Amino acid sequence: MKSNPATAWHLLSTQEVTGRLASDATQGLATPEAVRRVAAHGLNRLAEQAVRPVWLRFLDQFKSLLVIILLGAALPAGMIGELKDAVVIAIVVLLNANLGFFQEHRAEAALATLKNMLAPTARVRRDGEVRLIDAVELVPGDILLLEAGDRIPADARVLSAHSVEVAEAALTGESHAVVKHPDLIDEKSVLAERHNMVFMNTVITRGRLEAIVTTSMHTEMGRLAGLLAETAESETPLQRKLDSLGKRLASTACAVVALMFVFA
Repeated sequence: MKSNPATAWHLLSTQEVTGRLASDATQGLATPEAVRRVAAHGLNRLAEQAVRPVWLRFLDQFKSLLVIILLGAALPAGMIGELKDAVVIAIVVLLNANLGFFQEHRAEAALATLKNMLAPTARVRRDGEVRLIDAVELVPGDILLLEAGDRIPADARVLSAHSVEVAEAALTGESHAVVKHPDLIDEKSVLAERHNMVFMNTVITRGRLEAIVTTSMHTEMGRLAGLLAETAESETPLQRKLDSLGKRLASTACAVVALMFVFA
């Protein structure tokens, strides 16, 4: 059984997909095999990110070289009585820190909202019977049985569809529901045009379908969550520019001090 997140499942026929995933569309997976695949592939949920304390995330905003220089200038300015300069510098530094902290907080809040929206259960065919299981226990090869109103619990290749439409705005931004069918599509089709695939966290608005789970952890929604996590950890464009400016100012200041020392 091969489940590679890079496999173009939408370019394979339903027979090829079930063959690669070593599954049976009419019987589903056997329970022992499903247990083995959980151990091999992991649980069907978004990767957990280590949560750092709020105060540490706020202190991270003061790591910039320019911020350190500004704070180093504010302290002696206040000591010699230049309170106005010290206050202005402090306000600028705090505004920059709050901007960076707010961006991280917003990205983390969006990621938490995304996780809370995931389907808690899934209806699958196992051992030839229809069962309701926890969505985290889905594995590649599971046969999903979905109908109108269901939130799709994992990325899957459509095996059969009856008047199915799926709302994919959460993933692709498409405002209208997308018609789904099991037929092969053009290899140049972008994500929003892959009508023979259904994706985690999208919602069936009409019809019913059967689909085979193609991947558990490496879903399109998981990729989106990863991008949100990277946004929370990366520097803002303003922070990068300020850091670059700080390095140039520090180099210039050192050069000026060195020249003054030589000529004095």
